[in-house]
Amino acid sequence: MEVKASQGRWTGKQFMVLAGIWFAFLISFITRLSWSTIMPTAIDQLHFTVQQGSSYLTAFYIGYAITVLPGGMLADKFGYRKLLLAAVMGNLVVMAAMVFMHGYWDGLALRFILGLVSGPDLSACLGIITEWFDGKKRATATGIFNTCTSFGLTVINIYAPTVMVHYGWRSALGVTALFPAAAFVFAWFALKGNPPFPQQFGVKESNGEVIQESSIARLRKAINNRSVWMLAITGLFATGAKWGVTNWANLYMVKNLQFSVITAGTAMSIFGITSVISMIIAGWISDHSKWSRHVWAAIFMAIFTPTIVLFALTPHGNLAWLYFATGAMGVGAFMFSTITNNLSVEVAPADQKGTVSGFINVFNQVGSFLSPVLLGALLAGTGSYVTSYMVVAVFPLIAVVALLFVRESDADKNQ
Repeated sequence: MEVKASQGRWTGKQFMVLAGIWFAFLISFITRLSWSTIMPTAIDQLHFTVQQGSSYLTAFYIGYAITVLPGGMLADKFGYRKLLLAAVMGNLVVMAAMVFMHGYWDGLALRFILGLVSGPDLSACLGIITEWFDGKKRATATGIFNTCTSFGLTVINIYAPTVMVHYGWRSALGVTALFPAAAFVFAWFALKGNPPFPQQFGVKESNGEVIQESSIARLRKAINNRSVWMLAITGLFATGAKWGVTNWANLYMVKNLQFSVITAGTAMSIFGITSVISMIIAGWISDHSKWSRHVWAAIFMAIFTPTIVLFALTPHGNLAWLYFATGAMGVGAFMFSTITNNLSVEVAPADQKGTVSGFINVFNQVGSFLSPVLLGALLAGTGSYVTSYMVVAVFPLIAVVALLFVRESDADKNQ
């Protein structure tokens, strides 16, 4: 009965499951973006250099990159729900500890640990989507799920600058620590139940026998696939560009364009709103179009480069340009991610979805932590934020080329 319902209209349970993973991954983005939002003020009060402040961004992504692949493999072994709840609990503990940081090194260590505990989150969420949604609805579900990343950016830029101005940056981190607590309780109940397309923990042979493979054997099979490697290259360049420009946007607007912290927060809230809308539209288009998903992903990704350029060339004091440019960049930075995230599980065998998405996500995170390093090095060498952004604007074009060589599984799409 539940399987038939899932192949027709969405069931109430499907909405509840989607809400559960949406809220769980939302807090992951709120916690990881918390530092970039408070950084312009916090580095002054802590007497950090810009490079030291940027190293906190890098520390998270290094930790995250270390555990995304093991996290995906563990999700395939023990279950997606268990690993997701573990990641949410880890976020709660670390964010509570960050409120009491005092020096450079303890804060850096906590940001690194935050990355480590967050590693399994995306693989687990994408795996849960494959358990509860068939191929005709999966991109739409993924698109709605992906909105939590942009919504997280919007949420933190709505409350954190105001809390920081009136009560200090520690209070902003303290408020942020409340989100994982709420998400853990909600996800615990929302993700209960038996899915219509349950996770496969083994390979079914032609004689009907189910063989359990080792994690290493699954990994070897998962990466012996051209599409997986092309999506990995896509993630390296596109995700790197996305989080490089996103994490530096507040700093650029405040330090270079001389806008206030609250104005920068408003601009990034617009960025989040436009990206939310664009990701839902992207998923709907992909589910209702005869074109392949990788073609749509390439089209949407090609939008990213000109929007980075538009944002980088914002004139000093031009508020209308700033708001328009950040809104446009929200579309460019996030619209493609609905489909690339969906592809990361659609190119995977049934028992390797966590492993494949984890492997691809390693490259996503390598790009994410290298981008702030590159931007910092370019800024130190040239003294120009604009030049730094122009170099990063080339990265999405490389990703477009890689996407053209991806071939998703038609069998999986038409499940």
